[in-house]
Amino acid sequence: KEKLYDAGFVKGQTDLPLLVRMDNLKLLKPQDIIKDYRPKALKGTQVLKEGEKAPAPIKQNRQIVTEKLRDEWGDFVAWNLDTNGPEVITRDDAAISKNYALEGEFTVQHAASGEKIRARPVFDLVKEHASHFTPEVVSDICHVSKAAVIELGREIAKNKSKVLIAVG
Repeated sequence: KEKLYDAGFVKGQTDLPLLVRMDNLKLLKPQDIIKDYRPKALKGTQVLKEGEKAPAPIKQNRQIVTEKLRDEWGDFVAWNLDTNGPEVITRDDAAISKNYALEGEFTVQHAASGEKIRARPVFDLVKEHASHFTPEVVSDICHVSKAAVIELGREIAKNKSKVLIAVG
């Protein structure tokens, strides 16, 4: 609500800018909007062909995955505000912070059928879901004061690189 998040970090280090199809709530894939799309080559990841052995651990200087896993991952799509259009993102590109939309609804055209697909960034959907968890609601759930909930949120925002949130 107070926009205390680090937008550059969110855009370049999380999956929050990735677009979600509103018709099936799955991530929008390049294949949905680009005819005959093939996943891009990765620079920061070594992809092993079937039967190929990984180098000895001492010689591994980047992530290593099988071709099957790479194909399963595929690539992703975000909305680039500078070009006002969809942009394909690979796992290598994910660490590059660009001017990706975090909020809004965008329309793209399906490559095969030509039908319009509405899509929203993951951030926008999480924000909508989180809007139900007002300080009053969280106060009631956690049995702490509303002021404590607000203060904790602000303290986390002030100490971005010093906060560890354990989950599980």
